[in-house]
Order: sequence, then C-alpha cells, then structure tokens
Amino acid sequence: MKKTYLVDYDSCNLRFCGRQCIKKCPIKISNEKNKSHIKKQDVPIWLQKSTNQIKIKEDRCLKCGICLNVCPANAIYVKNILEEPSNLIPTHKYPVVDGKEGFRLYNLPNLISGKVTGLCGPNGIGKTTVLNIVSGNLKPNFGEYELGQDQTPWQKLIPKFKESEMRNHFLLLSHNDRKIAYKQQVLRILFEKYKDTCVSDILNSENEVSQNFFKKIQKYLDIDAISDRFLEECSGGELQRFSIGSVLIKEADIYIIDEPCTFLDVQKRIKLAQLFHYRCRGFDKERPCPILVVEHDLAILDYISDIIQLFYGIPYQFGIISNPMTTKKGINAYLDGFLKSENIEFRNTKYGFRRSTSGRTWSNAKIFAEYGKISKTFDSFHLDVYPGKIYASEILGIVGENGCGKSTFAKILAGKLKPDDSSKFQGINAIVSYKPQYITQNTSKSVRDFIIEQSQNYNFSEERMRILYKPLGVKKLLNESLSKLSGGELQRVYICACLAKKADLYILDEPSAYLDIEERIHIGQIIRTVTKRNNAVSICIEHDIQIADALIDRLLLFAGKPGVYGKTIGPLLKKEGMNKFLKSIDVSFRRDPKTGRARLNKKGSQLDRNQQASGQPWGINN
Repeated sequence: MKKTYLVDYDSCNLRFCGRQCIKKCPIKISNEKNKSHIKKQDVPIWLQKSTNQIKIKEDRCLKCGICLNVCPANAIYVKNILEEPSNLIPTHKYPVVDGKEGFRLYNLPNLISGKVTGLCGPNGIGKTTVLNIVSGNLKPNFGEYELGQDQTPWQKLIPKFKESEMRNHFLLLSHNDRKIAYKQQVLRILFEKYKDTCVSDILNSENEVSQNFFKKIQKYLDIDAISDRFLEECSGGELQRFSIGSVLIKEADIYIIDEPCTFLDVQKRIKLAQLFHYRCRGFDKERPCPILVVEHDLAILDYISDIIQLFYGIPYQFGIISNPMTTKKGINAYLDGFLKSENIEFRNTKYGFRRSTSGRTWSNAKIFAEYGKISKTFDSFHLDVYPGKIYASEILGIVGENGCGKSTFAKILAGKLKPDDSSKFQGINAIVSYKPQYITQNTSKSVRDFIIEQSQNYNFSEERMRILYKPLGVKKLLNESLSKLSGGELQRVYICACLAKKADLYILDEPSAYLDIEERIHIGQIIRTVTKRNNAVSICIEHDIQIADALIDRLLLFAGKPGVYGKTIGPLLKKEGMNKFLKSIDVSFRRDPKTGRARLNKKGSQLDRNQQASGQPWGINN
C-alpha cells in the first residue's frame, strides 16, 4: 500500500491559511537553516503561480503528515494506493508471455465446513485460477513457474501453505483422499462427455446422495422438465440447471461452483441458494462441508453466502484475496472499494444504487409504439402477449421465469420471428437494434469489423470511445479476433455492437450475463446514456434484480407455466410491477441503507412476513 498526499481544492483557501503547509514542511525548514553553500533539497510542496494552487510532488514527499495536520481547512488528505505486495510470495504465478510478466495470485480462500464462502471480484482477477488450485486441477508454483507446475512434488509444496486447513487440504488431495465436486463456468465441455445420453439417465447413473436430497435437487432445479432431453437440445438455462444438479448429486468433501446463475431466472437463483445451504449444512444423511461460490449477482451472492472473501488488485496483472468478512461488510466493502480492516483502497470509484422512486408519470407521455394481442405457437409452447404501449424515451424491463416467452417476444419486436397470423401486430415502425440472448463467435472477423457490420456505424471517434467503447473495455479489443474472446469479452462486444447502431429501439436480451459486478453497473449506466442521447427507447430482459431496479422505468411481467405457455402482465409502473413479480415468486427484498443495494430477506423472517403482509415485497420505502 502506497500513501499519496492530495489537495482538495474546493476546501483550500490560500487567502486565510497563511500557507502553513509550505511553511511547516521539514524540507523547507531544513533548507532555510542550511548555510548558503550547502545544496538545497527540492521542496515537495509549493504554490504554483500559474494556477494559484498548492502542488505536492509525490517522489519528493517524506510522507511525514505535517502538512495534513497543520492545514486549517483540512484541505490536504492522504490516500492509500494499492500496490502489489513486495513482501509476499505469490501463491501462483503464470509464465512470461511475449515479454509480459504473467498474472500473480496472492493467498487462497478459507475452507469452512458448514459454510458457503462467496468469492467476489472483477473478471481477470484470479477467481478461476483459485478454483482450479483448490480443486486440484492446477498445482500452485509459489512463483517458481520456470520449473513447470507438474514437476514440483507435493511434499515440497505443502509446507509452503501458511494455514493449517490448506496444508491439510492439499495433503489429502496429494493422497487422493479428498473428493472435489467442481461446477465449471464453461458448460460446452458437457456435450462431449455426455453425448447421446438423456438428462435423467445421466443423473440417475451418477447419483451418490440420499434419495431425499436427490428428489429435492430435482424439484428445486426443475429437472423433470428436461429429464428426457439430450444436452444438445437444452437451452442455456436448462444446461446450467443440469450442470449444477450433476455436481450436487456427488458425495464430495468440497463443492466448488463457478458462476451458477448465468441464464437462470430469479426464482431458480433463489432455489439454487437454498440448495447450497442444505448441502453445506448437511441435509438428511449428508455431512456438513465447505462450498465455494463465484457469483456476480450481488443480491443472490448476498443470499447464498455465509461469508465473503474479496478479490482485488489489477485485473490480468495481479490479484489478492482478502480475509473473510460477513456478507454485508464484504459486499459493501467491495462497492466502496475500501477494505477497512486492512486499510487498503483498491478502487477510486465508489459504487451505489439509486433508490427507486414513484417514477415518472406516464399519463401524458408520448407513445412510441402500441401493440395489440400477439400470439405465437410452437409445437409444445404457446405465448399470449396482451395489448400494451411503449412510451418514448423509456427503458422497459422484462422479467419472469425462464421458458415463459420473454426472448420470443423480444424476437417478435425485433422482426426476427413472425407471430401467429391472428396477432394484431404489424411490427415496429422504427429502426431496431437487437442483442440476442445467446451469443456466438463462429467468425474470424476482428471486433472492429464485427461492430461495423452489426451496427452499420463507422464512428470510432474519441467521444464514442469515451461514452461506449472505453467504459466497457472494448477499446483495447478492437483489433482482436472475435473467435479468441472470453465469454465476458464477447458479451461486451455484442452490447457495444447493439448500442453503436443509430436506432430508435434497442432490445437487449440478458445484457448482464457473463459480466462481473462492475461491468454490470457500467452496462446499466451506458444503456441509459445511449437511450437518452439518441432520444430512443430500450427494452431489457434482465434476471439480476439489482441491475433491473437501477435501470428500468417500467416493467413487463411474464407469467405462465414454463415450457408450456406464457402470458404477459403489464407494462406496469416499476413499483407495482416489482411488487407483483416478487409476490408471484414469494420473496421480499429490503434495501441496504449505506449503498442502496437490494438485499433478499430470509424466508419466514419477521421483515419478510411484514412486507408480504403489507403487499410490498419490494420494500415499503422503495
């Protein structure tokens, strides 16, 4: 941690302070005492006449703190800047590539039996590396990557772990006495492993838990709906549910879960959290065990986790794992960018969420588009969309269970899917830009060429970089091949391609999937900015309740029986829509007073009962 002294120019008042900060600087005093023939040192603090401002030069400063203490207006303050720890040996270091030093990871998470540990941090900070190390898929090298990770015997590595629990963990791993159940982020690997085998046959043949817990897993993950399908026939959400189920049916000592909520609706995410709690505490005949979970949905991470450990550092350079914290303190510390217990500021920006209000009044709002009843019939699914209006300059949110027709409706509005002939819908008379739910990279085009092709926009000016490409981290990817991008990078590129188009209507299907917490917050801000600047309308399908709350103006709710039929309710005012939606899935939220983030109430708690009884599960003060 590096200290730097800064000046708050709004507080600094040179007319009345007498410039005590300069007068009392030890180097200035020393220079005045020295005889004229002795060379004077450079004074770190001085008045810059051209700007009439106090300046502090970092490399000259003694960091004594005198200027800070003598300033009558408290205009000088100290800031702690994150530095890579020079006194620690990295747990793992990747080799040098093309002259660039490899990523360094410091520390490992705690393994606490009977507890779910939530791992929280941005992409590129070492979370997947940690999961691979703990699972035994990657042998830590403690900075000695030249030897090769498989060449160093476990006997030499195990004494290097400081914590006894980790020494014991890797000792057991080295003797094949510890069983790990690992749900990985990438699901495509399942296709080859389970080719030509249906879901029910796979789960029945691999089940190692009690029948009671097996039935609970099937019920909570709605496995019956996909039991007769091959994996290649499953949607992204269905494949996710299967992959989680295939891990939880293992009798393991540790469960490692990497991003379980991608493509799952809110109700499934909550059921998932409950399953993790059952398993780690020892449901039925199962014994208690630790569970490590990486998740970017803050509300669900809060609900799932018993403790939180943060990842901080500089993405793709080095990552450090914090000490364990309570969920509330850990997530709030992440949003603040400051670890109070370790006195480390790891981010300049603090994140918070605006409180919901009663919202804009729509009685006299300009109508952008109206639609009559829309129907769409498939072999085993039918959707009814009831008449509604879309208002100019609004951001309309779409929520509901998976399999109720949200993406089908989005495709109809985007002109990608034709509704039934009986529908009273002639299309949207406007330029539409559409970001689909499932994104592919089966092209060798560069990111720049892909964006140009999708958006028909050649504008890569500094202003466009500042508003769109730089905040999403796409600026540095423009010359990369689309086929080489990670899931998060690909998602950001698709969002940029959608928003780069000069359109009247932007439709984004699950824009926060694959993205970390900071990226999700940026996405919401950027969608709102582009919508406003283009005097356009945006429609967003979103399962992250926190992001939906911060982003949308009104809500369209999809209900029905997943995979069989779907119907719409609304559009509704946000507060009414949120309350109706949460009541339908029997959950309630409160709001953190410090950051404004949404927090799930524990089922059956007094706050949950009170809010449900009042008909305000979204919170009385929202």
